[in-house]
Amino acid sequence: MAPAPAAEAEHPSPPRDHRGASSPAPAHSPPATVAEALLWAAVEGGARAVFANPGTTEMWLVAGLDAVGPQRLRPVLCLQENVATGAADGYWRVSRRPALTLLHLGPGLANGLANLHNARRARSAVVNLVGDMATWHRANDPPLNSPLEALAATVSARVVRLDRPSGGADGGVGKAGGSVGGAAKAGGGGGREEGSGDANPAGALVDRLVAAVAPTVAAADVAAEATVGGRVVTVVVPHDLSWEPPPPPPPPAPPPASLPPASPTAAAAAEATAEAAGAAEATAEAAEAAEAFIRDCAAALLKAKAAAAFAGSTGGGKGAALLLGGEALLADGGALAAAGVVAAAAGATLLCEGAFARADRGGGLPALRRLPYFPQEAAAELRRYACVVLVDAAPPVANFGYKGGPGRLLPDADGDAGGNGGGGGSSDPAAPSVWELDSASLAAAGWDVAAALQRLAAALGPAAAAVQPCVNCGGVFAPPRRPPLPPPGRLTAAALCAAVAALQPEGAVVVDESLTSGSAYWEASQGCPPFTHLTLTGGAIGSGPPMALGAAIALAQEAEAEGGSPEGSEAGTGAGGGAAGGGAQLARRRWRRRRVINFQADGSAMYSLQALWTHARERLPVTTIIAANASYAILKVEAARQRLPSAGPATRALTDLGAPHLDWVALAGGMGVPGVRVDTTEALLSALERALAAPGPFLIQADV
Repeated sequence: MAPAPAAEAEHPSPPRDHRGASSPAPAHSPPATVAEALLWAAVEGGARAVFANPGTTEMWLVAGLDAVGPQRLRPVLCLQENVATGAADGYWRVSRRPALTLLHLGPGLANGLANLHNARRARSAVVNLVGDMATWHRANDPPLNSPLEALAATVSARVVRLDRPSGGADGGVGKAGGSVGGAAKAGGGGGREEGSGDANPAGALVDRLVAAVAPTVAAADVAAEATVGGRVVTVVVPHDLSWEPPPPPPPPAPPPASLPPASPTAAAAAEATAEAAGAAEATAEAAEAAEAFIRDCAAALLKAKAAAAFAGSTGGGKGAALLLGGEALLADGGALAAAGVVAAAAGATLLCEGAFARADRGGGLPALRRLPYFPQEAAAELRRYACVVLVDAAPPVANFGYKGGPGRLLPDADGDAGGNGGGGGSSDPAAPSVWELDSASLAAAGWDVAAALQRLAAALGPAAAAVQPCVNCGGVFAPPRRPPLPPPGRLTAAALCAAVAALQPEGAVVVDESLTSGSAYWEASQGCPPFTHLTLTGGAIGSGPPMALGAAIALAQEAEAEGGSPEGSEAGTGAGGGAAGGGAQLARRRWRRRRVINFQADGSAMYSLQALWTHARERLPVTTIIAANASYAILKVEAARQRLPSAGPATRALTDLGAPHLDWVALAGGMGVPGVRVDTTEALLSALERALAAPGPFLIQADV
């Protein structure tokens, strides 16, 4: 018999003076310090939230946040740095706006590296502001001194160090980034995203910060040779620079005047005009090559479709597949719908990366087939096709190099079949031809992913124009259909997945780190009302609760920007709350609908459970569902797949989470989040309905 549910914790009434309704940043008095100048520049560049765990060297930045005001840059306290970095990742995935983190020296950054690694793999734009020792004190090697830039370089596309102009910095912002491939092969590898502001929203924001404090403060990219790629940018701010006065504002621009042909300014203008003309010519050439590539790709898709149709009942024909990642999985902008039209017209299967950053899913949207986790199954899936088109997705590789298993799961677009450990994969003669549409290369042609997919659909001819989602789409688009409620009885992992899918509200953001317990959720949720699905991208567990925090802050700001404040709902009123009128009521209704659900494995949640405290402090409508199997079940699966000997006492000791069992209701209650423990389907459904209606956070411990 399961123990009785623990008493539920009282919902807290946290302080409300740290936030307010969103509003455009008005004109402001000149900043008093470099710290203030940096933060005002961040606001003017679009930043709206900072996830912080500050220390001594960051206190002038904290004071700068007071000067800027919480209604412009929302400060969110996180009790551990990995919560702050994971929250910034989740915030970007939902809002598509870079957030700031505020971290204390090298050890603070080190505590946040795991979720910055996940953010890098997700290609999330994040700006880390990391305090450092005073410029004159660093050489004394005080206790908290560390190789800060080296730590940052492991997860950052750029590491920018602020310094005094006489301190060796070059006074400008160097550019560190990856290379862009040709039309037939785009990107790939760790340097898929350029670190420069041109390609990276976080880089563009940092360029603005640097400009705001120049020439008083110099800046240099100190990790210009970094090749890890991604969109994370780290700015190192020495303590003494943060308190010094910033440069005076620039004088007003003089009125335009005719320039003598021989003047240096005129020469510079002529040079800039020539450069612009050259860039336009290069873009035109790239667009011409991309158009030719699109035509060839469409021909390959139609050839695969014809071959599969010709094979008919023999079963010997192979069709085509589109493997989607990144921007191709987003409904906003039309990329996902265009991919569905391409798949329907070409008779192709829509695959998506197994570890995707964000996928917009549900009834009326394309139904995706998720690439299997284990490499043998993933390689077998890909061998089913004669042609695979990668759309903003990296060429898939195995998560680990298993004995006799594959490394690369597809050949490169240029036919390279290396990188395997003797287990097949890209060296397989049955491997498909590969076409790559990568966002970095598309940008060279002046296209985004949606534009490329729309052009590909057009190149497929009348068949694409005739596609109607859920009507004549060959099953590519998912019809709206909720799964049935699971039958009563003892709670199982499958019943848990069915219950979540059956009850999740329209517009929900599902942060999914359910791991082994959530394997049935993917299929169960295919026809749910449209929702946003986030997953673990880099394999560093403990991402779920922090990402849920960042996602919920992003939704709160979205609701406030649309004319209402979530604090004006049943959660009570506070700073910026209590707005009246139809617009505010509509925003509150939408806020309640767009709930965050963190579907979470119990072992992984222990890596970042401090996020629950911030859920409570910010009164965020986050429903955390702990799949409590009291085990590192994935390690047991891995042991079986690797055919290890029968589990002995050491294996059992290192994979079992019992003795003592984790009491998640008590842990959550101690941080201000009410909760309940369930072990039957009936109790789960009742708890879910209650949790999803609650104005603030709620936790369900689901014993499976």
